[in-house]
Amino acid sequence: MIGNDAHSGHFERNDCPCAKYAISIERTGGVSSVMIRAERHERILAELARRGSVSAQDLSKLLDASLATIRRDIADLDQRKALVRTHGGATLPQRREELPFDAKVMAYLPEKRRIGAAAGAALEQGILVGCGGGTTVMQMVPAIRHKSLRLVTTAVNIALELRDARTIDVTLTGGTLRRRTAETVGHIAERTLQDMNIDVMVMGVDGIDLEKGLTTYDSSEAYVNRVMADRSRELWIVADHSKFGQVFPATILPLNRATRIFTDTGLSEEVAERYRQRGIEVLRV
Repeated sequence: MIGNDAHSGHFERNDCPCAKYAISIERTGGVSSVMIRAERHERILAELARRGSVSAQDLSKLLDASLATIRRDIADLDQRKALVRTHGGATLPQRREELPFDAKVMAYLPEKRRIGAAAGAALEQGILVGCGGGTTVMQMVPAIRHKSLRLVTTAVNIALELRDARTIDVTLTGGTLRRRTAETVGHIAERTLQDMNIDVMVMGVDGIDLEKGLTTYDSSEAYVNRVMADRSRELWIVADHSKFGQVFPATILPLNRATRIFTDTGLSEEVAERYRQRGIEVLRV
């Protein structure tokens, strides 16, 4: 559906199940400059990831957008808890509180796309793949859409994205919906997974630590992921570099359960080597 506001020159489009997109049209000297709002948000978050804090003035120059537009973007991202609005700009939030799903989607999006593409390309035809939810796992979908696979997932959004993929047999577990991550949890999901013999599980996590292992925010989500991993021959972790060295309340599994880790080049080779020394294949893409 596309709606418009003739007075503001602002158009919104809700054709993506994960995030709300909008097109802002600004006129300078009679020339229209168009950028998708989601693209600006992505670049704002990427700049914050590099610098830690950024001024609205700098963002205005970087993105060739008006200060008013940038301030609206910052206010929107602040409301979603993807950043913290400051006087004249923004900083990264403290990450002890779980971000809303839409904010997670936009954080490190270019890195997540590369990671998802690499993991999807590595999956062999004809196998049974298991996956939970998560914004990095979601980026695997384009790479597997035309493969011949069987897939079992707890993630409602991933099942919906693959509903028209005719060569993929998708099983969505039942269970209680955890709205913040669009995943099903609880004993119904667990019971479904206990009957599966999965070749490869692809798992997203909130934290990866050499000592504390694989962690997340929610204990019910951690348990369902653990059940799926226990039914899997291999466990692949997909996580951008910001997840390394992070520890969250709920432990999913110890680190040595992971077979491969797909991450981005934001993780230094030195840190990657420490994980390889634990017997895990680490791929930086």
